Amino acid sequence: MKIGLKRKINDQIVIFTAGIGLFLSTLDTGIINVALPALAQTFHSSISVISWTVTLYTLVLTGTIIIFGRLSDNVGRLKVYSLGLIVFLLASILCSLSHSPGQLILFRAIQGIGAAMLQATAAAIITTTIPKERIGSALGTLGMLIAAGPVLGPSLGGLLISIGSWRWIFLINVPISVIGLSGCVLIRKKVKELRNNFKLDLIGNILLSVSILFILWGLSIWPIKGLLSFYTVIPFVVFIILFTAFIIWEIHTRHPIIDLRLFRCGSLSASILAVLIFGGATSLGFIVPPYFLEHVKHLLPWQTGIVNLSAPMALVIFSKVSGQLIKKVQTTHLMITGILIMASAYGTLGGMEVNWSPFLISGILFIYGIGAGLFQPPNTAAIMGAVPYEIQGTIGAVQRMVQNLGIALYTVIATALIQGHSHNGINDLMNGYQGAWIFAAITLVLSLLTFVFVFIRCQVKSI
Repeated sequence: MKIGLKRKINDQIVIFTAGIGLFLSTLDTGIINVALPALAQTFHSSISVISWTVTLYTLVLTGTIIIFGRLSDNVGRLKVYSLGLIVFLLASILCSLSHSPGQLILFRAIQGIGAAMLQATAAAIITTTIPKERIGSALGTLGMLIAAGPVLGPSLGGLLISIGSWRWIFLINVPISVIGLSGCVLIRKKVKELRNNFKLDLIGNILLSVSILFILWGLSIWPIKGLLSFYTVIPFVVFIILFTAFIIWEIHTRHPIIDLRLFRCGSLSASILAVLIFGGATSLGFIVPPYFLEHVKHLLPWQTGIVNLSAPMALVIFSKVSGQLIKKVQTTHLMITGILIMASAYGTLGGMEVNWSPFLISGILFIYGIGAGLFQPPNTAAIMGAVPYEIQGTIGAVQRMVQNLGIALYTVIATALIQGHSHNGINDLMNGYQGAWIFAAITLVLSLLTFVFVFIRCQVKSI
């Protein structure tokens, strides 16, 4: 009994420590969005300049995450994770001491490097440390901590700015990082990581990272210059060239970042596609409601914030439920159920009308969050379980990179749809909102059909 209790306590330390990194990296995205007007006023700068604190953070995070995931498989996931906490901690302090927009943007880029280290290794620490029979529950708890970042970010940021200074939105990371580092020390005393001696694919890492930077660059320019602008097309063309070169290189090199033959497995490919769509679709729950509630319903920002909490709150609650169900229900069944609920919720929002109340929208977003909570832990378990132990850090990094790409892609498309219908009155504007929801619902259905196809194919093979 005592041994079992001690093992359970150790598991909780691992889960909580790994979750802190993901919590920090998602918290900082939401918390600074609220602070952009205050930062622009403080530094006597424009929102377009200050917004680079968000853009560059995302670019660096997504562009380097694979490198750190692969590196962690070689030198140790906990070592890279601990270094990520240190980098994030120091960068947060430097951000709080900034005296110009340039300094803040630079330090946010460094913070993005720390966030990449954390996101690349968090899930792998759990899947390589905790016994297999408890991984489902652990990933459910991890899903709760991931969702807590977007829930607390905007409200905490607004509170800190209201009662103190913008500098506190960065200093709040210090005690959280210290707690995470303390957890790392405890884990190191009890867990010995197995390392893998393989050659790092430097060329492949560079090709992938730079290609991702260019597609994110193109996506960030798209809303400003338009899709067919020279400044938008060139980054997309460079991305296609570099990503094609990456695929060719990975097929022929002896030490690929990740063996592309793994994606012949239908379940892994379907799960990765679902991550892209899930990340993007979920981001719309934070983007579209504020436009509608503030511009059409004339709600105050804090009232809009309460409505926006609906989906993340449900995600937090049902991620834990889903983690427990993994032991009893097939992961594919849980994922299909979750996607069906999400697609139904967004399909309903596709019929949004001017007279819809905030309570109705909040309720539908809560239903979406239920589906998201049911989907996320089993999908993570399916991805991590589809690859060997030796590349858990790499595949975890791939998952987070794809999710971040989905967020960037859907943000651009939703913004373009809304802005494209914002000049001809309220009815035309509603078409923009409806279009964003319908686009997300259709892609969720596409993901659902992919999983159904894979499930049927697996059933046929087993006969």
